[in-house]
Amino acid sequence: MTSDQLVSPISSELIASLLSLAWSTFVGEAADEVEPTAMEPDVICASIAIGGPWSATVLLFCGRTLATSCTAAVLGSPAGDLTDEDAHDVMGELVNIIGGNLKGIVGDAAGDWTLSLPVVSNGVQSVPGSRLAAQAHFRCEGAVLACDVREHA
Repeated sequence: MTSDQLVSPISSELIASLLSLAWSTFVGEAADEVEPTAMEPDVICASIAIGGPWSATVLLFCGRTLATSCTAAVLGSPAGDLTDEDAHDVMGELVNIIGGNLKGIVGDAAGDWTLSLPVVSNGVQSVPGSRLAAQAHFRCEGAVLACDVREHA
């Protein structure tokens, strides 16, 4: 195997399915899949790491406006009453749902699998030494919602 080959056969279609399911179930809003596109500059990013025989980091990110809107839907509160901490909590829970579902798909009974706690930040996070394994981009409320899975080398 060369260093350019991915260890796990996950696909962008799988990530799109997991993101769509998490978004529609947890947030309760529709999102339409789109081709990968540039993000707006004011981004909230949530990440979670899967460890085991295969390891990767799942990154979920969207603009602050969409994060606030989805937080308002989840918490049933007016957007103006919400804090950055509220949006960070909801984005963290969303990436936790996606990461947990992905871990369940790639994991097996023989492996020692782990899922980290979510990390949420303002701005897209980087995963040094990783490579893009799969990605999915959606449009919701006119904004981009994206998920990258970065396989650890």
